[in-house]
Amino acid sequence: MAKKPMAARILFLVLILMFSLTACTIDTTYPGTKNVVEASQVGKEDLANDKVIVIDAREPEAYAKGHLKGAVNITPAELSVSTPVPGLLAPKAQIESVLSAKGISNDSIIYVYDDNGGVYSGRVWWVLKVYGHANVMMVNGGSKALVHEELELSADSTVLPATKYVAKDADTSMIATFEEVKSLTETPVEGTVIVDVRSQAEYDAGYIPTAVLYPHTKNLYADGTFMSSKDLTLFYQDAGISKEDTIILYCKTSFRATQTAALLQEAGYTKIKVYDGAWVEWEQKGTVSGPDTPAPVGPSDGS
Repeated sequence: MAKKPMAARILFLVLILMFSLTACTIDTTYPGTKNVVEASQVGKEDLANDKVIVIDAREPEAYAKGHLKGAVNITPAELSVSTPVPGLLAPKAQIESVLSAKGISNDSIIYVYDDNGGVYSGRVWWVLKVYGHANVMMVNGGSKALVHEELELSADSTVLPATKYVAKDADTSMIATFEEVKSLTETPVEGTVIVDVRSQAEYDAGYIPTAVLYPHTKNLYADGTFMSSKDLTLFYQDAGISKEDTIILYCKTSFRATQTAALLQEAGYTKIKVYDGAWVEWEQKGTVSGPDTPAPVGPSDGS
């Protein structure tokens, strides 16, 4: 008769263990957001919507090997210019020309993905936002997540009928200039922080004076999905960066910076600028801090 209570206890312990394992699983989804869309959402519902256009922001070679069926290929380079420094935001006329040729309309709902943690999709997102396109989101997990959803892939290029895209004037409130950043390095303003999103090695080799390091890779979980807004907020708070701050982001050419901008905005940070000239411009024109320069003191450092 003792066997039944023992079996019941074992079953109870198994259920507790299963519950504990489930509770520890990280939920990487972004329900009800404006800047991020889940791969499952792309597959289940939105590809049937004629207004939805998916952009594969990877290099043409990767696109040619296989992409989400129906996705058009637009790289950040097509939305950039190389003078006076590489990687700068392209002028309005160039943006209109590229989007029109790719079949994108002003009322298109755009989902964009890449294979490098949102760096390319973040740049496309930012360019479109600067020029006033409201409905654009990055696919959480990128191409890997789309494959995981077992969505149909194709090696055939997608060619949509050309449109007449009309961009708005660039929203300069989203862009920090060299002069603005230089002024802040000379006369820091309370509540404004310059954030370097490059790697530790790049930062150690030289950085913009007063800049705080927060690599863009820290915005991702180990599986490559975007960190939740809740976790993102907690980690940035630990780094001394609050939602009340004006945040100026940069990297080498400010592609990685735009990934950070999109995710911070998603998390409720409202005063975000990208220094588009970035390190390549600063290294030519500005004063560089380096290994022999004391590290900047953030709001949460020391006393």
